[in-house]
Amino acid sequence: MRADAVRNRTRILDAAQEVFVEQGTQAPLYEIARRAGVGNATLYRHFPTRDVLVAEVLERVAMACTEAAEEAAAEEDDPFAALSRFLQAATRQRLASLGCLSEELVDERPQLIEQKDRLLHAAQALLTRAQHAGQARADVSLEELMTAVTQLSRPLPGTSWCTTDQVSLRILQLFLDGLLPDPA
Repeated sequence: MRADAVRNRTRILDAAQEVFVEQGTQAPLYEIARRAGVGNATLYRHFPTRDVLVAEVLERVAMACTEAAEEAAAEEDDPFAALSRFLQAATRQRLASLGCLSEELVDERPQLIEQKDRLLHAAQALLTRAQHAGQARADVSLEELMTAVTQLSRPLPGTSWCTTDQVSLRILQLFLDGLLPDPA
């Protein structure tokens, strides 16, 4: 692909991720094109159907979050620092996008479910490691952890992404403080 085509594709995926989290996967594609700064024809040239676009966004988010979890596990000696690093990255990646997974999409693209399973496995390993080290509460489940991060990566109705991005990491830090076994 030419450099401008790669840039357009990236801008479309970035815009689609924001729009899908804000409005759901049935959001108007012209809104995605508008936010990406491209024409509708450019969007359709890269992503001929809505399902192709949704799948690309979901794979991209799951892959980036998985890589963040695996890198944190490999590079951080401190288990809680590794968990925190992953959760910060997942919040910045807007993990809420994964809530768009539908049964039809999974049936058509089984690699999506494989990528999501890989993400959940990596996240569970980080949580378990922090819990075994006595650095995270033992009564916290992976589902609770992922639900919290998903909610932090979703804008509140009537707020902009800019506002959400500014507040999310601060709220995440408050959540992380609550994960400590003795938050005092």
